[in-house]
Amino acid sequence: MDRQQLRDKFRGALFGVAIGDSLGAPFEGMPHISVSSLLALAEEAPGPLRYTDDTHMTLGVADSLVAKQGFDGPHMAETFARNYEEEPWRGYGAGPPQIFQLLRRGVPWNETGRMLFGGTGSYGNGAAMRVTPIALAYHENLPEMLEIARQSALITHSHKLGMEGAALQALSVALLLREPPNVRVSGSAFTELLITHADDASALLYVDKLREVKELLPDASPSDVASRLGNGIEAYQAVPAALYSFLRHSTSFSEAVRYAISLGGDTDTIASMTGALSGAYLGESAIPSNWLKKLERAHRLGELADALLELALGRKNHRLDQES
Repeated sequence: MDRQQLRDKFRGALFGVAIGDSLGAPFEGMPHISVSSLLALAEEAPGPLRYTDDTHMTLGVADSLVAKQGFDGPHMAETFARNYEEEPWRGYGAGPPQIFQLLRRGVPWNETGRMLFGGTGSYGNGAAMRVTPIALAYHENLPEMLEIARQSALITHSHKLGMEGAALQALSVALLLREPPNVRVSGSAFTELLITHADDASALLYVDKLREVKELLPDASPSDVASRLGNGIEAYQAVPAALYSFLRHSTSFSEAVRYAISLGGDTDTIASMTGALSGAYLGESAIPSNWLKKLERAHRLGELADALLELALGRKNHRLDQES
């Protein structure tokens, strides 16, 4: 894959996060989305497209990776806290602000997540929704990428299910970066590939969900998907639901995102993760231009995608130099 193709995919993945988030946000919490509402999204998306905390935290991950030229836990946690303090109205849930207060009290970045929910940590989808920049920067080294995805989750989501959700979403994005967009993804083969990377006992629930994704393909109804995979804020529901939405419509960015929204529930996050998957596979060139034109801070997202590409290529060249 040449540099321009990879750039298209990097930009597609970050734009996909924000567009899915922005389009899904108005429907969050709804149990059923009307066909007319989904058709309206295809014809004329509301504008401007304003993102929520999903994209806001993804920007924090990307900013930190670029600033430090790699993963730095304290810096990333500080970036999250600072961004929240600047724009607290982005739709944050109750958990992250508590984490940021703990950070301000001096609690180490890798211990804050463990202090919620009676010490068990959160297994929500927050770490998975923001992990795309890590997948982009480290896609050439999957073991390292998976470890960093889990480490980044510790800041807010220290429960094993929250960490593994982030790892699974990152793995999916990274693998799709490697796939040429003119070859249709086999849902069966792709889910089996993901299963082979599952991390021992802590990921068994995800293995079960991946097998259900495989069984539901190619054309289960949104109600069946929501019933069997789930459409809630738990990572073990949202990540498989996003994966199914992408695999069902792997050749169309718009159809994948609209299908994710049709599932109801946590529509902004599931559509955001679906957008990341579809964008990583199909690239920016496959995203409807009317959505891109209305996207808030699209220029900044594009700049960060390009910077992450430079980071990824620099890491690759450094590794090759060491091996030669």
